[in-house]
Amino acid sequence: MQKTALAMLLLAATAPAQPVYTNADVSSMKARYVPRSTSRLPARYPNEFDSRTVQTPKYIPWMLPYQEWTEEYKAYFQRHSHDPRVELEPTLICMHYTVTDNAQSVWEGFNRGCYMSNGNKGAVFGHVSTHLIIDKDGSVYQLLPFNRRCTGAYGVNHKAISIEMIATTEPDLLSRLHQVWSSFCVVKDLMKRYNIGPSGVIAHYEVSQGVSVVPDYLDYNDTEYPDRYPAKYFRSDPGPTYMSWLRTYLQKNPP
Repeated sequence: MQKTALAMLLLAATAPAQPVYTNADVSSMKARYVPRSTSRLPARYPNEFDSRTVQTPKYIPWMLPYQEWTEEYKAYFQRHSHDPRVELEPTLICMHYTVTDNAQSVWEGFNRGCYMSNGNKGAVFGHVSTHLIIDKDGSVYQLLPFNRRCTGAYGVNHKAISIEMIATTEPDLLSRLHQVWSSFCVVKDLMKRYNIGPSGVIAHYEVSQGVSVVPDYLDYNDTEYPDRYPAKYFRSDPGPTYMSWLRTYLQKNPP
């Protein structure tokens, strides 16, 4: 008995210590994925939007070389939706902000390409794209035809028109009411053009939460997380206050 007890003590002394996680560790991990608030957001929807006259958006052509990416995109959609078509029949409108504050750099980044997530199979080189960029002055640039699938919102690219707004954070975006208003006009125009109801206007952060929030979410390629983004790919754009403003406006002023 004494030898056995001594052996157990020696084993305990030499065995590696088990990690102990504290609240501080949890907070540190959250900080990697959840952006810190940079300023206080406006609390209320600006009622001045209701008195503005809706303008038909002017879509300024700034096309990406999407035709050169046809085979790449066919392979992308085959992997993720088991449907290699690149043609889009939109039923969703997905809103984003860029994090980068310069439209030129966003366009060049799309054109240059990068290594994109390939589900739980690593990464693959490809070209991210969205249909529109709304610049800080409210100008609307069109990067792809609306009947062409983009790769801007992983999980709903088979159904969604994606709209990027140039902003670094949600407070930055909401500080420019003319840019916000331009986005409202664009959304109303696309809803009417493609007969998309209010439930089809979604945020990128909602897409990241998967089928529990966006039932159309689809990804056959990720066998570990087929129904949502992994935590490390958390999204915050364009923010809950922006989406609340947009939905309030659409409810009060339907297309």
